[in-house]
Amino acid sequence: MTTVFFLLLVHLAVGLMAMLPFVPDRAGRGFFKLCSASAATMTTAGSWLLVRRFGWNAIAPAPAGESYPLLVACCAAFLVTTVVYNRAWHLGWTRVRRPVLALSVASGIAAVLLATPSGARLLVASTDLTSVLLLGAAASAMILGHYYLVILDLPISALRRLTLLLIAGLLLRSLVVGLALAAGDAGAYRDLSAVAAGLWSPDGVFVWMRLLFGLAGPLSLIWFIWKTVEIRSTQSATGILYVQLFLVLSGELLAKYLRVAAGFAL
Repeated sequence: MTTVFFLLLVHLAVGLMAMLPFVPDRAGRGFFKLCSASAATMTTAGSWLLVRRFGWNAIAPAPAGESYPLLVACCAAFLVTTVVYNRAWHLGWTRVRRPVLALSVASGIAAVLLATPSGARLLVASTDLTSVLLLGAAASAMILGHYYLVILDLPISALRRLTLLLIAGLLLRSLVVGLALAAGDAGAYRDLSAVAAGLWSPDGVFVWMRLLFGLAGPLSLIWFIWKTVEIRSTQSATGILYVQLFLVLSGELLAKYLRVAAGFAL
């Protein structure tokens, strides 16, 4: 379970930081400090779990194999740059914000890619990157929705932009999962079909839960989120985004578990 929670926490942290360039400065320093502080906290927790389990220079069975030390270094770089970005907002260092944010996102994506196994790396990398996009968009949109209550002149285009990224994340995530079931993970499709036929398969049950909670549920809420954003009902949109984030987190947690326990890149 160490690797499961490491992947979930790091993907969510990188996703939060990757969404910040799409939010205008008018959201206020509180928004950017909250997102970056949350990302730093989750990265610290995930890295601590990883190092406590595998140490500093492990090779196998640690994630990334021989690249494990580089993975730890990239996580450390992501953590440091995220903290510096947070302090830049707190101390008013306007000139260093964008360069530090770029370094933070770059090191975070590097850590995500390094955590992919050597076998079927392209498929797993696509799975991880779409997971980062989906988690980041869902979390940042939910957080931003609260700031419309205190920043009255915050343009609705900011929440609309994150909603579009959330839609893109869901569609891309669904496409990659579909490709994994069709081509990359015959075992997952076999277990899925067994449960559909009324046979017992523990992995198949988790695959169905992953698809229903993590993809079908969030997709069913997209229309409601978009319509509430269009009519500028930010409170209603934020409430639905709460449910959306819960479903996305549940689905992504199950996806990480299936990847580690069963080898399914879902």
